[in-house]
Amino acid sequence: MSYNQPGPYGQQPQQPGPYGQQPPPPGPYGQPAPQPGYGYPQQQPGVPPQGYPQQPPTPAYGYPQQQAPYGGQPPKKSKAGVIIAVVVAVAVIAGAGWYFTKGGGAGGSVASDTKGYKLVAPESVDDFKKDPKYQDKPITDKDKTEAEAVGIKNPTKVGQQYQSGDPSNPLSAKALNFSGLYGEIADPEKTVDAYFATAKLNAGKDKSMSVELIGSPQAVTPSGFKGAVMKCQEMKFTSTSTSTTAKGPKQFTLPVCIWGDYSTLAMVSATDLASVMAGKTGYTLEQTSELAAKLYNTARVKS
Repeated sequence: MSYNQPGPYGQQPQQPGPYGQQPPPPGPYGQPAPQPGYGYPQQQPGVPPQGYPQQPPTPAYGYPQQQAPYGGQPPKKSKAGVIIAVVVAVAVIAGAGWYFTKGGGAGGSVASDTKGYKLVAPESVDDFKKDPKYQDKPITDKDKTEAEAVGIKNPTKVGQQYQSGDPSNPLSAKALNFSGLYGEIADPEKTVDAYFATAKLNAGKDKSMSVELIGSPQAVTPSGFKGAVMKCQEMKFTSTSTSTTAKGPKQFTLPVCIWGDYSTLAMVSATDLASVMAGKTGYTLEQTSELAAKLYNTARVKS
């Protein structure tokens, strides 16, 4: 079937960059960014606010059209492309997110009163503010049909990118990505498990980078989160490029959290440019789950 950002490892640039340098390439690893799976909001390309990383177009429901390899000339003087690469890398393995909805249990700890909610992206999450350049696209009839086929009735897609940091200091840039669906979900835990399972299947498809899902999805209950299921897992990305000109970390790790209840499902990830450039994990799994919990409590609105 058919859950964003130009990168530091890519080929010829296509559009202006955020810091006055040569424009970055469309994808973080040398090719166009993938098309999103369920939950990945679509975004029009554009010039981001000074000092902040840019969000590229994301994959529509379904398989990514093209994997994003490493290689090529990096944009000059800009480190923002690295943080952009991180989120697109997640889209690569998440592109087929909902197609293999199999297995799972019966709602488990999900509260029955979580039915009848919609998702509305809040203006802010902690220090993160909405990216003013972000533009989401509405769900299509085809998308709705495919979502309903896997058990999400009357689906509507919602997504938002957030940013924080000092625009004059690129290394202070941080990004928070929120993407999800709301409708009628018969088995939330089944859908959450299916997403992680599909990500694992998709991880081996890109020959230009190695993607490893570390361990298994962990059920978490961050402070203030109740009535739904949330699972998180770390994903490790390693460049297989032999280029001597490619810049950026050889390897980075990104925690991803997904929540589900009877009417909403969303994926949340956060990135810290300074940590990524140093080859370290920026946000921990625990910190990412806490941000996801805050989004869960502020983005859900009774229909």
